[in-house]
Amino acid sequence: MAKILSLMPRIYFKDPGTIATLETFKDDLAFSSDYEPEQIIAAAKDATCILAPAPYPVISEEVIKALPNLKLIQTAGAGFDKIDLKAAAEAGIPVANTPGLNTMAVAELALAAIITIRRGFIFADREIKKGRYQEGREKLFEQGMSEIGGSRWGIIGLGRIGAKLAEAGKVFGAEVNYYDPFRRTADEEKQLGVNYCSMEEILTASDVVVICVALTAETRGLIGAREMKMMKPDAILINTARGGIVDDTALAEALAQGQLGGAAIDTLEQEPLPTDHPLLKLPEEIQNRILLTPHLGGVTTQALNRMLDYALANCIRVIQGEKPLAVVNGVD
Repeated sequence: MAKILSLMPRIYFKDPGTIATLETFKDDLAFSSDYEPEQIIAAAKDATCILAPAPYPVISEEVIKALPNLKLIQTAGAGFDKIDLKAAAEAGIPVANTPGLNTMAVAELALAAIITIRRGFIFADREIKKGRYQEGREKLFEQGMSEIGGSRWGIIGLGRIGAKLAEAGKVFGAEVNYYDPFRRTADEEKQLGVNYCSMEEILTASDVVVICVALTAETRGLIGAREMKMMKPDAILINTARGGIVDDTALAEALAQGQLGGAAIDTLEQEPLPTDHPLLKLPEEIQNRILLTPHLGGVTTQALNRMLDYALANCIRVIQGEKPLAVVNGVD
């Protein structure tokens, strides 16, 4: 009777500290990669804790109600939007995440994406591989390649990741502005070197707009066709937060119509992305200004190890009768 059901494969657990924990609790830990509701219920019927990746699978009210022995739903990541928080709270089950442990990894991806698109690296790579070294080089000189210095960034959501990215932007000489419903104090803004702006100002004036908010009822569809039309035609949109915040179909249309200069999207509303999705059907010239990654922002080896160590430790706390840390649904 496993007390912890991991919906993350065993191969993810490579860190020496995590491996030691696995060995200590090997009789209490089971693995499953079947994500249909009935499969999760069957695998977790005797479990005290479920350990799940933040991006998937959906842990629905149906699943939660069918598991009377469950005492914790733990994600390995900051996100928890795939879990029915209300149903878990009504069942008295805490939902916990691993906040802040992949901050640097996500900020790094956002920074890399900004540089990649503004410098034309996607186009350069493809041209060289076509045997068009000089032609590609000349084209890039013709269209121009931009440094970060002197550019204007608009960060939507100045939490841990947004703040870390703001620090990087300032180091490279960007003007960093932000919008967040919860404004930072004047001292914090001064320390980070950021300016508070309205959402409209962020969209209309920024060379780079970066989404760094959680997916909630309020942020779902936050950046749609209307918002993209407000942006500068050479602006870049970066989403390393959650799919569903940006309307991916509207994004494809905005790129096709020349309303945006480029985009980098790590998280999509539908993952995996269907092969017939409009983002994959854009002309090559536009594809050269789009960077798509499969929800990799927060899962460097180091970040994954930190999150798994924390998540397993939290599961063990609950098994031993202690309260879990980092609960996000208000259950003590």
